[in-house]
Amino acid sequence: MNRHPDTLSGTEIHPKHPALPYTTIFYESQEAIMITDCYSKIISVNPAFSTITGYEPSEVIGRTPSMLKSGLQDAEFYVEMWASIHKDGQWQGEIWNRRKNGEIYPEWLTIRSVNDDNGCLLNYVGMFTDITHRKNTISKLRLHAQVFSNASEGIMITDKRLKILAVNQAFTTMTGYSEQEAVGHTPGLLSSGIQNQYFYIKMWERIHSYGMWQGEIWNRRKNGDLYPEWLSISTLRDEQGHITNYIGMFTDITERKQSEEHLKYLAHFDPLTGLPNRTLLYELMNEATAQAARGKRNLAVLFVDLDRFKMVNDSLGHSIGDKLLQQVAGRLSASVTKNDIVSRLGGDEFIVVLQNLQEPSEAITTAKHIISCMKRPFLVEDNELYLTASIGICMCPSHGNDFDTLVKHADLAMYEAKLNNSGHQLFNAGIMDTFKRKLDLENELRWAASKGELQLHYQPQVHASTGRMEGMEALLRWNHPRLGTVSPSEFIPIAEETGIIMDIGKWVLKEVCSQLREWQSESLFVPAVAVNLSARQFMAADLVSSIRDIVCGTPCSPQQIVIEITESSSMNDIESVLPILHEFKSLGFQIAIDDFGKGYSALGYMKQFPIDILKIDKSFVQELTSDSKSAVITKAIIDMAHGMNLKVIAEGVETTEQLQYLRTMDCDIVQGYFIDPPMPSDRLESLYLLGV
Repeated sequence: MNRHPDTLSGTEIHPKHPALPYTTIFYESQEAIMITDCYSKIISVNPAFSTITGYEPSEVIGRTPSMLKSGLQDAEFYVEMWASIHKDGQWQGEIWNRRKNGEIYPEWLTIRSVNDDNGCLLNYVGMFTDITHRKNTISKLRLHAQVFSNASEGIMITDKRLKILAVNQAFTTMTGYSEQEAVGHTPGLLSSGIQNQYFYIKMWERIHSYGMWQGEIWNRRKNGDLYPEWLSISTLRDEQGHITNYIGMFTDITERKQSEEHLKYLAHFDPLTGLPNRTLLYELMNEATAQAARGKRNLAVLFVDLDRFKMVNDSLGHSIGDKLLQQVAGRLSASVTKNDIVSRLGGDEFIVVLQNLQEPSEAITTAKHIISCMKRPFLVEDNELYLTASIGICMCPSHGNDFDTLVKHADLAMYEAKLNNSGHQLFNAGIMDTFKRKLDLENELRWAASKGELQLHYQPQVHASTGRMEGMEALLRWNHPRLGTVSPSEFIPIAEETGIIMDIGKWVLKEVCSQLREWQSESLFVPAVAVNLSARQFMAADLVSSIRDIVCGTPCSPQQIVIEITESSSMNDIESVLPILHEFKSLGFQIAIDDFGKGYSALGYMKQFPIDILKIDKSFVQELTSDSKSAVITKAIIDMAHGMNLKVIAEGVETTEQLQYLRTMDCDIVQGYFIDPPMPSDRLESLYLLGV
């Protein structure tokens, strides 16, 4: 076969022969054309070949097409390709080849064999197109289809006349309509009727102006259920800017709306009782006071505090306490009209707002009714519980006309009712004076020790029969240069309530230890000194270590100190108090239980307490000669204590008759004004220590 390299089947292909159509086709074709001889040697390529592969004709002529192999097809692929060419004279399909720069690309390749008139093979012609862009486009289309099908948002595509063309699976899941049921309809299929015509006019105005809209809308599912959704609508336009389609994407926000409503509820209502909390109470009271002012009517604020609720919580647990509070809330709500407001501030404190009152007496009547309701037994699980309530009352506008003032004044009145054990108390100017004095005392008390205003007095404790001093109790006194002598019954509760008692307690112990050390340095015989610890001090994590460090740092012996705690403080939290008492005992301190019999003694626990001394409450001592029952109880306490090898101290002895009774009952030690009142250290020294 004797042919020019640029000929194909006897037809010459050369740019010098533009008249021949083959030449034009060959050189201007967008498809790459590669011609080989019958031995697969390349004899000609067109410009498109060079554009796609990067090879110039001079670089490929004389070589085989295998130079373009990418290595992605295995040998079997090429065996099947050539088998098809030899059998059918052609093959076409997708193949991956490699450009000159090493880049692998996909192409659609057609190979045909060219024979002469006698059927002898002359050439192979390969024609191929780079399908990279098409592959990417198909890949993107597949990706878009997957996104459309698998998106968690509902998607709806309409034409420009709002006829639904397609919906995805999420659309069906949310609305209940299948694609077959939705296609051909308009989105009005989902209309709930909640949005009015003006809503949709504004929506479409924005879509036409900005090409999109998004917002919250209520629609209706196929089963008739209404649901909220967050909807986004976008427009699609052609190259001329004409609208071709609308795409709606939406998310069912039912759960989010429910969560928002729940958060809103938590922000305004007490989760335990369902009553308005302080935040909502503030809004309701502002509205109520404004209405009262417009109508020139009275409004009352009742501050309700439950008495002895803490004991229920501590003894029966918070679960019982919570259920009790729920019942209390129910009774409070039932005690007033539907126009009144009942709110829980927190803990065991409630606010009741009474509206449209004519006279303050109506508020007092309601307070008495609430107290009566609270006295009825509460049945919580298997427990029959009893409560009382203390209620402070203030009137609007006579006692204030804003939230903070009214609640504060009602709180102060409640505090006064609790102090006086009167059940209820109407606010008055005197209560404010009491409150101001309390604040004044609190501020002054913080610096009383450092200013030298605090002083210790010592009250002797003597043997009931011999009168010999067996011990003494250190008692705190406060002499203020401006306020005068302040009673311990007034400032000690303030110190405990504010926590100032922590520092004062340490100061007292240091003073006692220093005094003991001074007396001992004078070779005086000094019995043990009792130092009171309050329930608040037991809350300190370092109570034992701090007391040990003070005593041992003086130096002073723990055996010289009696740790005195009240029965009520020891019983309120027995499980936490017991380990602390055992620590004190192991260090050598003596322990006394004060005011025994005043509270609700858990006698079963008494044997667990590492105590040395039992102090009978003075209320029993004062009634020894007037109440036979008190005498019986006092005798029983003394006998019980002796049976447990405890010493017994009777406090509050004020008459000869009381002392005589206690002697006949074998009481060990007595203490009281009949013996001697609390006195400064120098006087106690001269009366009791120097003569020993």
